[in-house]
Amino acid sequence: MTALARPVAIAGVGYSDLTRKGEPNPNSLARAAAKAALDDAGLLPGDVDGIFEYKFGPESPGAQDMARLLGVPDLAAFADIFPTNPSGLAGALAGVMAVASGACETALVYRCLTRAAGHQGGVVNGPEAISGRDQFLTPYGYLGGILVNLALKKRRWMAEFNCSEEDFGHIAVNARRWSALNERAVLRDKVTMEDYLSSRMVADPLRVLDCDYPVNGAVASVITTAERARDLRRPAVLVDAMAYGTGRNADWVFDVDFLHGGAFACAERLWQRSSVTLSDVDVAQLYDGFTPVTVAWVEALGACDRGEFGQWVGDGSRIGPGGDFPINTAGGQLAEGRLHGIGFLNEAVLQLRGQCAQRQVVGAQVAVVASGLYPQCGAMVLTAA
Repeated sequence: MTALARPVAIAGVGYSDLTRKGEPNPNSLARAAAKAALDDAGLLPGDVDGIFEYKFGPESPGAQDMARLLGVPDLAAFADIFPTNPSGLAGALAGVMAVASGACETALVYRCLTRAAGHQGGVVNGPEAISGRDQFLTPYGYLGGILVNLALKKRRWMAEFNCSEEDFGHIAVNARRWSALNERAVLRDKVTMEDYLSSRMVADPLRVLDCDYPVNGAVASVITTAERARDLRRPAVLVDAMAYGTGRNADWVFDVDFLHGGAFACAERLWQRSSVTLSDVDVAQLYDGFTPVTVAWVEALGACDRGEFGQWVGDGSRIGPGGDFPINTAGGQLAEGRLHGIGFLNEAVLQLRGQCAQRQVVGAQVAVVASGLYPQCGAMVLTAA
C-alpha cells in the first residue's frame, strides 16, 4: 500500500543525444529529452501542468524556460531545485509529491548537463580571505573537495573494513559490461580488473575509473496519476514508495556517518513506506558518481551489513548481466554518461516495461532507485503495474 496521497506512475521517459565533444545548446538538449518523454507517454505539451528540474546553473534551462520551449500554456506547480538535494532525482521526487498531493496532474521532470558549463573539475581563483571552518576546506575545492572527500571515504572502507580495491573495481568493470549492451551509452568498450587497477589516480586511492563520465546530454520523465497512466501509450510503472534522508549533522565533510551520510536513514524510511522488501527487488539503479557512493547505497538498502560489501559482491558477477542483484543496467554514470538521478529512474522504468533488449533483466517487476550522496539522499521503489 503506497504511502502517497494518491497513486502515481511514471508514464514516459526520454533522452537527448549523449555526446562527449562539442558545445550543444542546453535548451536544445533539454527540449529534445522533454519531447521524447512526452512522445513516449503519448502526451502533448498542453497536457503538462507541472515542471521540475534540478540544476547547478546555466547548464540546464529553468522550469519556466522549458514551458516556453515546449509551448506549455500554464503551470500549476513548478520549481528549479538547486544543488542541496538528491542530485537529479530531486526533480522527480518533487514531481511525484506534486502529483500525489493534487498540486498538478502531469509533471515533466528533467536534468540537463553540458561539459561547457563546467562542474566537471578545474582550477579557479579562490577568495582573498577565509574564516571559520572554510579555512580548512576551501583549499581543496567545492564542498571541501569532492574528489578528496571520496578518496578519503574509499581509504576508510579499505582500512576499517578490509575492503580491497578490487571490491570497488567490480562496480566499474560491470558498468562497462552493461553499457556494452546499451547503444545509448557513451563508453561501451569493456574494461578488465587489470584496466581498473592500472587506471590513473585522481586522488589516491580514488582512480579515474571510480569516477563518472562527463557528457553533454539531457534526460526527462513524465509523471502523472496511476489512473491516467493506465490509458496512455506505455504500460504504467507505479511509484510504490519514495523517501529522502540527510542523516545527523548533515554535512559533506563532517557528517556523523562519514561513509554513508543519510543513506541509512533514507533507506529505512523507504522500506517502511514500501509494499515490498529488498528481497522482491529485481533490478537496482544506484548512484555511481563515484564507486564508494554505490557501495554506501548497497549497504544502506540492506543487501549486506555495514562494511560487508566486499564479502557480498564476491567476484562481481552478481551485479552484472545474469547476476542475482543487477546494478545500473544501462552502465550508470560510469559508462552511459553523467545524467544524475533521472537517468537511473528512466532505466528502471524501461526495465520494468521489458524494453531493454539485450540488457533486459528477465521478468523484472520491482526496481529500487537511489540517488545523491551523503547529506542529500533520495530513493524510490517502482513496480510494474
